[in-house]
Amino acid sequence: MIYTAIDNFYLTDEQLKDSPSRKDGIDEATETTLRIYGCDLIQESGILLKLPQAVMATGQVLFHRFYCKRSFARFDVKIVAASSVWLASKLEESPRKARQVIIVFHRMECRREGLPIEHLDLFSKKFSELKMEMSRTERHILKEMGFVCHVEHPHKFISNYLATLETPLELRQEAWNLANDSLRTTLCVRFKSEVVACGVVYAAARRFQIPLPENPPWWKAFDAEKSGIDEVCRVLAHLYSLPKAKYIPVCKDGTSFTFSSKTVDSQPQSTPKEVLQSSPQANNHTTFPIEALVPINPESGGSKVKQHLID
Repeated sequence: MIYTAIDNFYLTDEQLKDSPSRKDGIDEATETTLRIYGCDLIQESGILLKLPQAVMATGQVLFHRFYCKRSFARFDVKIVAASSVWLASKLEESPRKARQVIIVFHRMECRREGLPIEHLDLFSKKFSELKMEMSRTERHILKEMGFVCHVEHPHKFISNYLATLETPLELRQEAWNLANDSLRTTLCVRFKSEVVACGVVYAAARRFQIPLPENPPWWKAFDAEKSGIDEVCRVLAHLYSLPKAKYIPVCKDGTSFTFSSKTVDSQPQSTPKEVLQSSPQANNHTTFPIEALVPINPESGGSKVKQHLID
């Protein structure tokens, strides 16, 4: 049984392995790919909608939570990603209209499928169906959450932890980047934010070869265990080893934001220049400055992080 309260939505490894998607015959690799793909859509759409990073983070957590209770075979990843962004924008007090979200997802899908950017008529039957489906999916998300949508991110702990440990500024930025990347994994439904924060701090310290106090262990002061920190590092290392996630049509009622029946696998994917410079798809490593929470240099060394996490 999943324990759900104001600050808690955590599953055991056994519960994750017995997810609704797995019961519908979707293997672990496919589920992982679709989770990453959905988070990529949320991150990219948030950038195009000029939303704060907090909205994209909340949207990704809601996305993961929803698929802990529902199957990818029954709810298409694209419409759930769109609904998660829409709901998160309202929860984080940066609301966007449904038509804005639909237009952005329509544009992204056209580019991903190599289609010309066609006009989406706001008075067309297609638009009405998409808007109705997005509203319906948002209600499903709220229902599965029990209308408890509070999300606590590890980001708010990172600055305090590193200030306490008196670490250099570059370590703070690296830990922040890793926390953004962790949202593409199921860490947010497995560990408390404090544990994830300690894990990314530990990984960032290894990246810059900065020693942290171990006698007594520094993580004990932040209510974390070494086993949890090691698991956070292992999951992040695995994330960086994966290829770019692509759409896999496993839902029989799959939703398309375009008028074409082509699939993403049949067309070369391209990414808007603005997103290519900022999104996690470009380098498997999201970079956001702590102060402004806006995209900066994507070449922040995701591959180096991966190497240090694996070593």
